Amino acid sequence: MANNTITDRRDLIARYIEQARLRDALRELRIMVSGLHWSLQEEVNNIEDSYRMMLRYAADGVDDPGRRQVYDRIVSRMYGIIDRVTREHCKADSSTLYFNTLRYEHLQPGDTIPSLFAQYVKLQDDNSPLNLITSSSGDSKSSRREIEEMERRLFNRIWVTYPLSSDDTLALTDAVSSQTLPQYFKELLVSALLMGLLAYYDERRLALLLDIYASDPSNAVAIKAICAALMAMYIHRTRIGSGTLTGKIECLKETVPTWHKDVRMVFMQFIRARDTERINRKMRDEVIPTMMKLRPDIYKKFHEDTPVVDLSEMEENPEWQELLDKSGLTDKMKELSKMQEDGGDVFMSTFAHLKHYPFFSDIANWFMPFHLDHSVVTGAAGAAAMTGEIIAASPFLCDGDKYSIALSLSSIPEQQRQFMMSQFNAQNLNAAEIRNTELLADESRRENIANKYVQDIYRFFKLFRRKGEFADPFDTPLNMLQVAPLLDDFSDEETLTLVSEFYFKRGYYADAFDLFSRLSELIPPSAQLFQKMGYCRQQEGDIAGALKYYEQSELLNAQSLWTLKRIASCYKMLGKPRHALEYFRRVAEQKPDDLSVVMNMGHCHMELGNPDKALKCYFKVEFLDEKSSRALRPIAWCSLLTGNIEQSRRYYTRILNETPASGDYLNMGHLELVSGNVRDAINLYKLSIENDRGDSEAFIKSMRADTPVLVKNGVDASTVPLVIDALLYQIG
Repeated sequence: MANNTITDRRDLIARYIEQARLRDALRELRIMVSGLHWSLQEEVNNIEDSYRMMLRYAADGVDDPGRRQVYDRIVSRMYGIIDRVTREHCKADSSTLYFNTLRYEHLQPGDTIPSLFAQYVKLQDDNSPLNLITSSSGDSKSSRREIEEMERRLFNRIWVTYPLSSDDTLALTDAVSSQTLPQYFKELLVSALLMGLLAYYDERRLALLLDIYASDPSNAVAIKAICAALMAMYIHRTRIGSGTLTGKIECLKETVPTWHKDVRMVFMQFIRARDTERINRKMRDEVIPTMMKLRPDIYKKFHEDTPVVDLSEMEENPEWQELLDKSGLTDKMKELSKMQEDGGDVFMSTFAHLKHYPFFSDIANWFMPFHLDHSVVTGAAGAAAMTGEIIAASPFLCDGDKYSIALSLSSIPEQQRQFMMSQFNAQNLNAAEIRNTELLADESRRENIANKYVQDIYRFFKLFRRKGEFADPFDTPLNMLQVAPLLDDFSDEETLTLVSEFYFKRGYYADAFDLFSRLSELIPPSAQLFQKMGYCRQQEGDIAGALKYYEQSELLNAQSLWTLKRIASCYKMLGKPRHALEYFRRVAEQKPDDLSVVMNMGHCHMELGNPDKALKCYFKVEFLDEKSSRALRPIAWCSLLTGNIEQSRRYYTRILNETPASGDYLNMGHLELVSGNVRDAINLYKLSIENDRGDSEAFIKSMRADTPVLVKNGVDASTVPLVIDALLYQIG
């Protein structure tokens, strides 16, 4: 059976299981294993026998408290067969990195996870400081490379091993709990477990991650373990219903005091990861282009004002600051700074260009915690002895980005290296020290570890040169509310409030609305909550739904101008200008000089066929806001509708002299047509089409729509189609 056929059938079976159509899923599974080893066929038969027995009990009305567990076990066994079959088919000829690595590992006779750990422990012992001092032979650099090669081997072996055996699990448990093995290595093991788990579901592997977390929840290894476990739980959310695993999760909830906070914290990091692409676009489309435009001006200021190039002075020089303010860069940088303070990944776009080094061709290195003994770091330090320490001290960079800096430093001349490191000046170091002091608080420290770890994972799946071979867990939102065993972790008022506001602040309105809805069932009716629910619906395009919640908010707080405005805008968008006008008037009673309200009142009068009343509103806006031109077009058009041709002409003339648009040429053409100047009208109509990308069909549609206005102002209706055709002949 071809790999693509296997994949298609696997996906079909998974869809049937998700739809609770196990009969159809079992039928397809039987086809999948036909012609394969008899033991697989026998296992499928046993699964179906169990399912048929469960169905008979259900049909007989037997109340079976263990039915859910039996069902989950059947599903788990089905998924297990699917994984084994697809894996065996791919193992022979798949060219992906995973299966290339798997085939390599199978060619190493006698190597197992426990035996590789034993070799690694011996290498660490042989290269301990004491042994290196007493040993007369041996090269520390080559020894370091040996250790790093073994770390890579272990990562790869753990990654492609499926399923983990009890011996594998024991060896991993011993390694993580070891008092002698380095901390960074234990963190690397967690990532190896995660990558293997993302490739194929392995309950023992997931349980091990949870055990690592439970062993010492404050430890960096444990924090990364809970990040990995939760990511895997979401990816395999349809497969974690077995009694063993859910029992373990329930036990953790009862025995680990920080479980609830940690689950919530990691979920926040997953939500932050969704912001990364938006931040990248802002950097790429706004910040960097603005900075490039400013370069000549800034360079000029450098040479006019001072021979000393000190970037810190830019914040102190009012002339330079004026450049930044005028460009809008200051506001953009403040926004990015706020994103960074809130845990946003503002460095992704910067460091994406520094992942071309051979170091990043090896999957293990994407997850290698930054440590001073690594050959990349020692190689980068050179004459700058503090380089590694300075990079390591940065609380703002994830491990992969720290290695990017080290690699960059190692590939440039010493003078440039010194200049780059000078950017980590005393001011930056002080900021880092302050940040590190803040991180001494356990909760902040834990959050920073989780934040940077998720960033490392995100970078791998977005930037790895062979990323197309991996299913990207960030392609869809990692919504932990869809993981059944965790539902009660997000059911209390405090958590629902925190997470919903987190979603709301970032513009994920559908997710926020879902949580606000759940929250509304737990707390007394709240005007503010209904406001936010309405706003979420409005942002999602559900205007009628938004209006419903805004009106509920009004019942609780009839004086809220914000709510009244929103209700008015919803009515207007729903084509109910009379209702909209009523609410705009209520706002105007309290804020008569709110020009946006006055403008909208004018628009409502227009929709109701009252141009005279509309004009009064528009004139008020023009009078109170002399610097703005927003009322010019409505005044010009209303004047035409009311037959005040000269007034309309004055305003359209102003508009054409300032910021003319296609519609302005059209309406000025109407004025000339009404005045009997047909050739002038045709010329203006021609300009209208030209300014609308030559769209003559749109012009014809507008002319037909405006014909009643022209006729009302004395134009013979039969003239309009003649003018249109005359123009069309002109433009060919």
